[in-house]
Amino acid sequence: MLLNNLQNPFKQFCLRLPLLIFLLLFVFPVYADNTPISGLSAMDMLINISKQVPQLMRLVTAIAYVLGMYFIIHGVILLKHLGESRTMMSQEHSLSGPLIYIAVGSLLLYLPSSVQLGMNTFWTSPCPYCYAVGGDQWTQFLSVCYTIIQLFGVIAFIRGLVTLTHLGGRGGGAPDTLAKGLTYIIAGIFCINIYQFVQVILFTLGVKIGT
Repeated sequence: MLLNNLQNPFKQFCLRLPLLIFLLLFVFPVYADNTPISGLSAMDMLINISKQVPQLMRLVTAIAYVLGMYFIIHGVILLKHLGESRTMMSQEHSLSGPLIYIAVGSLLLYLPSSVQLGMNTFWTSPCPYCYAVGGDQWTQFLSVCYTIIQLFGVIAFIRGLVTLTHLGGRGGGAPDTLAKGLTYIIAGIFCINIYQFVQVILFTLGVKIGT
């Protein structure tokens, strides 16, 4: 009982630590600027955040590569155990588990191609960076928002793939594991190609939009 009480604060700290680090990455550039904090507007803060997106995108992609290698190696190890096993009565020795790990690992290892394949599934000619850069203040604001949303889209896409690996565990994971994984993946694809997704929604509603 005492061990569980000690583990709960530690688990909460581990869950909040990535969020704290993520927020600090955006706070430090603001404090490093010579401009007083009181002089910053919401637009300035969004611009400062968007300037960090390329570096964060590289970090997220690197994490995906590491996860991909881990899942592939783990899947190969499971295949080795499957080949050495003498009995196939247990669900632990199912062939689906190793194949799921290897497939998800390959998708993460080739993340740009996986994202492009996902976008080609929904759009004939996907163009995630077709939104205008610069122009008036409203156009600049939309561009900054699209850039930030695309970062969260990549994170959601990776999380969806990682969620699918739970299908390779004992019992095949929770009953809604497949639905959660596909939801994250599809939502991530829509966020990555957010510009064309918004265009489709506006066109469906009959809203006229300029180029």
